[in-house]
Amino acid sequence: MKGMFRLYFILLGALLMGTQVHAARAPMMTVPALGKASANVEAVYMLNGDIISGKFLKFDPKVGLVWEANNIQPAIQIDPAGIDRVTFNSTTSVQSGLSRVLLANGDSISCQVDLLDAERVVMSKTPAGQLELKRSHLKSIVPATTGSGRIVYAGPVSDKEWVFGTSKKANGNVPFAAKPSGNGKFAFNANAITSTGSGATAGREVEFPDKALIEFDLDWSTQGRNSSYFSLNVNLFTDNLKSPSNGNAYALKLSQTGANLARQSKEGEDFVSDRLGANARVNLTGIGARARFSLRANKKARTFFLSINGVQVANWKDKEAFAGKGKGLLFSSRAPYPIKISNIRISEWNGNKPVASVDANFRPKQDTVRMLNGDTLTGAITRIQDGRVRIKSSFGEVGVPWVNSSLILFANANQGDANQQKQKGLVRATLKGAGNLDFALISWEDGKLEVDSPAFGRVTLNGAMVESLTFNTKSKRNKAGKELTKKELKKLQREKEKGRGNLPPLPDPKR
Repeated sequence: MKGMFRLYFILLGALLMGTQVHAARAPMMTVPALGKASANVEAVYMLNGDIISGKFLKFDPKVGLVWEANNIQPAIQIDPAGIDRVTFNSTTSVQSGLSRVLLANGDSISCQVDLLDAERVVMSKTPAGQLELKRSHLKSIVPATTGSGRIVYAGPVSDKEWVFGTSKKANGNVPFAAKPSGNGKFAFNANAITSTGSGATAGREVEFPDKALIEFDLDWSTQGRNSSYFSLNVNLFTDNLKSPSNGNAYALKLSQTGANLARQSKEGEDFVSDRLGANARVNLTGIGARARFSLRANKKARTFFLSINGVQVANWKDKEAFAGKGKGLLFSSRAPYPIKISNIRISEWNGNKPVASVDANFRPKQDTVRMLNGDTLTGAITRIQDGRVRIKSSFGEVGVPWVNSSLILFANANQGDANQQKQKGLVRATLKGAGNLDFALISWEDGKLEVDSPAFGRVTLNGAMVESLTFNTKSKRNKAGKELTKKELKKLQREKEKGRGNLPPLPDPKR
C-alpha cells in the first residue's frame, strides 16, 4: 500500500511539474508578412485556386493582363476580376542605406527623406524617383542609420568562393525535431542559392565585424503548393564549411514554428552542442512562404538578437567564451522541400536594438523623436533637412542629428487615411525592400507602371521593384493551389473565346 501511495505522489508531482513548465512556456509570436510574392515562381494566382506559370507581358486597361503561359501561343488575356495575385521573378537588388516611411493608410516605402516641413514631405530614391506627399499622410519614419554601417558582403552575385556540398548528418547533435537526411544540393541561380532537398549545404568565408548584422531572405514556396515546410541551419563564425555539426560555431536553427541558437565547440574528439536559452516560438505559417531574417551578433558581449520581417522575436546570451573560431557562414537545409536564399547582407552593426513594428505603428499625442540612446523628445516637428530633425519642445526648439535618431513618430497621422478608405478597386503592390503601396493600376508596359495613388497622385513606378500585385483584396480566395497543365490552359483559352471558363470574359472596352 505504501508503494502505491509513493507511486501516486510521484505521478502527481510529475503532473504538477509538467503543468508548471507548460504554463511558463512562451507564447507563440506572430510577425507581419512581407507580401504574397514568391521569388521562386513568376505566376498568376486566380481567385478560384488555379495557378498559371509563365511570363508577364503587360497590363492594358482595355484587354486586362496579357500573360505568356508556358508553352502556350498566343499570349492569353486575363480579366483582373478573377485574379488573386501576380508574382514576378526579378533579380534587381535593393539599394542599401534607405529610410523606411510608413503612411497612415498602411503604405510603406523605402526612400531617402530630403525635406519635411509643415505641409509636405519630399523623398527620393523611391521606385518612382522623387515623390512628394502631404505631411498629414505620415505615420512614422525609421531613419536609415538605425542598425547597419559598412557592408562587408552582399550577394550572392555568382557561385565564386561558395562551397556547395551534401551533409549526411544535416541535423547534427542538436536538440531539434529530427528530419531525414538526404542528398539535396544547393546551386547558384539568378542571384540566389536554391536547394533541391534535405542535406544541401552552401557556405563561404566572410569578414564578420565584431558587431555584425547578418541578413537574408528565405523563400520556401513550392510550385503548385501554397506553403511547404522549411527547416534551415545557419552556422555563423564556423571553422568548417562542409559540415553543420562538426565545427566551432554558433548554429541558428529556423523553422515555420520557431527558432533557437546553439553554441558548438569541440570537447576532446567530439563536437558538443548546447542551446542558449529557450526556443523562440514564432508562427510563420500564416504569412505566405517568404521572410527576411536578421541576426545581430556582438562578439565581445556574446549577445544575439533575432528579428523576422523587422520584428524582434528573440535574444540570447552566451555566458561562456565565444564559440566561433572561423570566418565561415554555412547554410544547411534539413527538409525535403526546396528553399531559396537571396539578398544576403553582412554589415557592421552599431549595437542598437532594432525598432519593433509595434513601435513604428504607435500613434502619439505629440510628434516624437526617439534617439539611439533611448531618450525621447516630444513636441512639434517643424522641419527635417540637411541631416537634422528640428522639433519645438516645451523648452524650446532643438535640432536632433538625423544619425542619432532611431524612430520619428507623427501625431496627426490619422488625417491622411480618410481619402483611401473611400476608394475601392485598388491594387496592392509588394515592393522590394519590404515596402507596399495601394493604388489604381492604369497600365504596365515596357517595365513602367502608370498608377494613381491616394497618397502620391498619378506617378510612374519602376516595374523591376515590384515583387507582386494583389487584386480584389476583399474577395474570397480558394487556397487549394492547382497548377494548370498545358492541356487545361488550351481548353480554358478556347472556352474563354466562347465567353466561358475560369478565365472570366473581358468587359467590352466600348461600353
